[in-house]
Amino acid sequence: VDLHYLRIPVMALSFASSTLAFNIAPSAVFAPSRLAAVRMQEAAPVDAPPAPPPLPKIKTMMVGDGTLAGDMGFDPLQLADSPDKLAFYREAEVKHARLAMLAAFGWPVSEITNFGGLLNGDGRAPSLLNGGLGNVNGVYWGAVVALAVYWEKFGLDQQFGSKDVSKSPDYLPGMLGFDPLGADSQGMRAAEITNGRVAMVAITVFALEEALTRAPIFPINLLH
Repeated sequence: VDLHYLRIPVMALSFASSTLAFNIAPSAVFAPSRLAAVRMQEAAPVDAPPAPPPLPKIKTMMVGDGTLAGDMGFDPLQLADSPDKLAFYREAEVKHARLAMLAAFGWPVSEITNFGGLLNGDGRAPSLLNGGLGNVNGVYWGAVVALAVYWEKFGLDQQFGSKDVSKSPDYLPGMLGFDPLGADSQGMRAAEITNGRVAMVAITVFALEEALTRAPIFPINLLH
């Protein structure tokens, strides 16, 4: 038997088989990846949870971080070692500073004008150390108390976010929302607290000096 004639059919069959395998292989190889792509498209995207809003400054401020106007980083006794304590002490400081500025202005004016004739016999203004507060009309004290209660209520509403007052998330101690001239700025806040600190020292000196010397700070009386 001549094997030469048998090789031709075998070679043809082998060629046909290899061609069929080449045509089928790509579909078999890429079928799983296509299926995976379809499944990824069908899967619903999962949204990441939204980031929590940042805390207001009054909850994160610390001594020396520059959040508050006039912050010199001076707290040697560590009295304001937390944001809540710092807010409490700054509220108290701002209130006393504003009252001291009024008093530092009113004290010399009362001695120069003797408004209401309330000066002591030696020309000193009535005070706890000088005496004479009993001569002040009760209506005046009632008006002072009513005004103090009103502003204190307004300040507490701002501080604790009462429903009657829209509290700003940027609230800082001493902010009453009262700015008819639109002059609020970091510079004005620094000027207020600086002048208030000076006034607190000044009014203390006024009271002590008059109590010790028994003489008025301003001996000039325009209406005498």
